[in-house]
Amino acid sequence: MFELHKFRQVNIFDTTLRDGEQAPGYSMTVDQKVKLAEELESLGVNTIETGFPMSSPVDFEATQAICRTLKKAQPCGFSRTVSKDIEACAKAMADATNPQIELATVASDIHMIYKRNMNRAQVVKEAIDGISCARSLGFQDISLGLEDATRGDMEFMKKLIGEAIEHGITAIAVPDTVGCCLPDEFYSLVKQLREFVGDNIRISIHCHNDMGLAVANSIAGIKAGADEVQTTLCGIGERAGNTSLEELISVLNTKRETLYKVHSIVSHKLVEACHLLREILDLPIPYHKPIVGRNAFASEAGMHQQGLMKHRFTYEWLQAEDYGATPLMMIGRHSGRNIIRNMLLQKGIKNIENQIVDYIYEDIMANTHAEKYIARDLIFEKYKSLTQVTCVA
Repeated sequence: MFELHKFRQVNIFDTTLRDGEQAPGYSMTVDQKVKLAEELESLGVNTIETGFPMSSPVDFEATQAICRTLKKAQPCGFSRTVSKDIEACAKAMADATNPQIELATVASDIHMIYKRNMNRAQVVKEAIDGISCARSLGFQDISLGLEDATRGDMEFMKKLIGEAIEHGITAIAVPDTVGCCLPDEFYSLVKQLREFVGDNIRISIHCHNDMGLAVANSIAGIKAGADEVQTTLCGIGERAGNTSLEELISVLNTKRETLYKVHSIVSHKLVEACHLLREILDLPIPYHKPIVGRNAFASEAGMHQQGLMKHRFTYEWLQAEDYGATPLMMIGRHSGRNIIRNMLLQKGIKNIENQIVDYIYEDIMANTHAEKYIARDLIFEKYKSLTQVTCVA
């Protein structure tokens, strides 16, 4: 039995419209970004990163339009720790009732030396100046994003964060910017930062998927004390992408008694939201993609189908309907006779002779193009003349 007092809310900060969109080939129009923001709000996302207003007129206009549209979700604008970026955010978000700004600074010597050509003291000063600027422009919810934190020096990060807290930040964002962490490494990093900042500063984690570990690292960060996870629909984003919202939610849903975390996402709308993104971007989704791929809740292998026809839980850990998907048993070269008989029965054909089932089975096994057998209706149309039985009305 659950110990209800242990449950804590995990906020979802969605960055599909910023980090997701900035990946090559994923640019959106203002109208498309607004439409997707409305879908994300309907999905139950807590915070929506609207874009990087200083980066382009489209991002500025889209941020402005989204701030005027959202009714529940909090908008967040992305900015570097320089006044012109922060001022652009303030102008674009002027109509928002509770805007958040995420100020991106650098946490690693790699980025300081090779990207910014700055020393540590200069980075701290620039961050403090940026925070002061944001506060002077009316921002009350200010997050400091520690770019490349997973390759940063802990003592420097503590100094930077400590100064930033004194000047009024409400949150820190901890990115695994290049996706280099193992889950235990990310756990250790977030745990140290949680112990340092205490309970009053929000910790938001932002993991990249370069080694396929973004969701695993996000779960590790949650266990270490993070309050919020930055995600994207379908995991889109720079290089190999970000933490996939739908995959993360499937873990939170099924591991509640382990993690003691709850969320506000309406799970059965996830596939619908991902399909909208697919339409907007003409996004190819791999068949094997968890939750939203064509094969995520599909089976063709006879041994699996035999189990599924008896009890779904034999091979379905996740229930398709919980995420807005439909379970499928596909007929192909790896199927057995049971699914053929079951398919014909569903079409109203009863008392089918074994020799007819054998004929259909052997015909399918001889065909090298199994994909033609995916649709049951096609199977029925091809073989119904062989059955020699009456269809039940």
